[in-house]
Amino acid sequence: MERGRLIVGGAGAVVVAGGVAAWGQTPSFTEVSDSIGISVTQEFADGTPYDFMVAGGACGDFNNDGWSDLFVLGCGTSPDHLYINNGDGTFVDRAAQWGVARLERGLGVSAGDYNGDGWLDLYITSMGPAEADALPDALILYRNNGEGTFTDVAVQAGVNSVGTPGPEGIGSAWGDYDLDGDLDLAVSSYVRRFQGTRLFRNNGDGTFTDATVESRVQEHMLNTSGFLPGFMDMNRDGWPDLLMICDNGTSRYLTNNGDGTFSNDTGLVDALGTANAMGSSVGDVNGDGLLDWYVSSSYWDALHGPGNLLLVQNPDHSFSNAAQSAGVDDGGWAWGTIVVDVNNDGLNDLACTNGWGSEWGAEPSYLYMNNGDMTFTEMGADVGFIHTDQGRGLINFDYDNDGDQDLVIFATGQPVRVFRNDLAGPDTHWLRVNLDTSRRGTLAPMGYQSYIELSIDGVAHTGCIDGGFSHCSQGEIGAHFGLGSSTSVDALRVRWNDGTYTTLTGVAADQILTVVAPFHPADFNGDDAVDLRDLGDFAAAFNAADLSADLDGSGALSVGDFFTFVRLFSLP
Repeated sequence: MERGRLIVGGAGAVVVAGGVAAWGQTPSFTEVSDSIGISVTQEFADGTPYDFMVAGGACGDFNNDGWSDLFVLGCGTSPDHLYINNGDGTFVDRAAQWGVARLERGLGVSAGDYNGDGWLDLYITSMGPAEADALPDALILYRNNGEGTFTDVAVQAGVNSVGTPGPEGIGSAWGDYDLDGDLDLAVSSYVRRFQGTRLFRNNGDGTFTDATVESRVQEHMLNTSGFLPGFMDMNRDGWPDLLMICDNGTSRYLTNNGDGTFSNDTGLVDALGTANAMGSSVGDVNGDGLLDWYVSSSYWDALHGPGNLLLVQNPDHSFSNAAQSAGVDDGGWAWGTIVVDVNNDGLNDLACTNGWGSEWGAEPSYLYMNNGDMTFTEMGADVGFIHTDQGRGLINFDYDNDGDQDLVIFATGQPVRVFRNDLAGPDTHWLRVNLDTSRRGTLAPMGYQSYIELSIDGVAHTGCIDGGFSHCSQGEIGAHFGLGSSTSVDALRVRWNDGTYTTLTGVAADQILTVVAPFHPADFNGDDAVDLRDLGDFAAAFNAADLSADLDGSGALSVGDFFTFVRLFSLP
């Protein structure tokens, strides 16, 4: 018996004959940009600061039809593009129709439902109109109106500027750092002489308050060159932390104190100060249930480093750099990076894109396949993931809903490239999990910063909803799991970002699953009421040894679940 409500959609996994590599089935990528209707070169308008460092876009289901769309920055030489997914493997640019075909010099973009109305909004770090000088107060917040249009509300919301005398802001990310049920906004600033990095606290009424000083983020970010912020509860204490990716060895790891402030715990992260960090992604790479952190950086052949960092989280929540021993440190002059399972074998793989001007010559993007022993094999060219342009942003999104992860590279001055993954074989089962928190206003929209844990034949798999932050870009928001030969999941446990749990049992593979949070954590039977019937149904599930009664998140049934139910039942 499954607890909670769910929605199922999408296509089943493709199962045909295929070769088997040492780690399982081999992905097969095909560059399909033009053939699917995504044809744009991200050429910056003259005089745009930082233009050689940036190029980005964001995926998201902007019309809520179950298919991922793609927003692409035009960078000032063409209007921004909004490619709506037709559901047949092709896209149509609807930017003009939706009111976002603005000729502006966008540097980065992120997506999040900031007003909790169920529709993804867009935030753009912009230098302003292409025909004008770069402006310090031209950042854009597009509110999704839910009927095929967007409205720029950045000025009214108070997020059109990061308060510096010059143009600022490169990366942005969304997260509910104060656990009040709405998404807050972090913006990174590159120029060290100005304190442009900002933390905007969502007031819940469509406006934001600059909380940079009171949160202590400003003092922790002094003299940093910020590229990318990211929210995620790395130490699993229930409070989203801030991962601040910065150039010149100035990255910061800021842990959330749970009182509206952050502490600078960069000292817990091995070698972070060695990185000219540009990109960042999190995921469990060694299967121990703790989130690890992959950070892109420049690799100098003459110095044999320092290169990318693979920061493996230890049980005490410190991080050790395993990049060199794992074989993933040399990623060229790396920018965007992702942690994702591209062959559905249950092990997270790594990818990065790179480039630094034509004088350095063409260097390919890299795809590192996880061997399962904390080593990786670089397979980019072998599997068709071939890209030698000036890559900057890199994201994953399953645009055709076939259960494998497709990849997109945004390149400065060059075309956007979409790589379709045609993974095939008998051991390529999968599950994609989305979270719906619309019935409980105390939870962050779309379950941002929630954990998802699967149990399959006694083996645990951990994923998270981190918002998909990447260099100047944002990837798929849901959690993708490769299941290998498994056709079902014994138990799926969601740890919502308020610390409560929902557990489903007997979940079939090869589906897109939306787990809906009940309106109250004690509404065990999902009937929109909290009463004695919930107690009866909970007791029946417990007596039947059904893990849907695991309310304390232990992964087993015990008297602690009864105490947890009583506590939840007493909540207002």
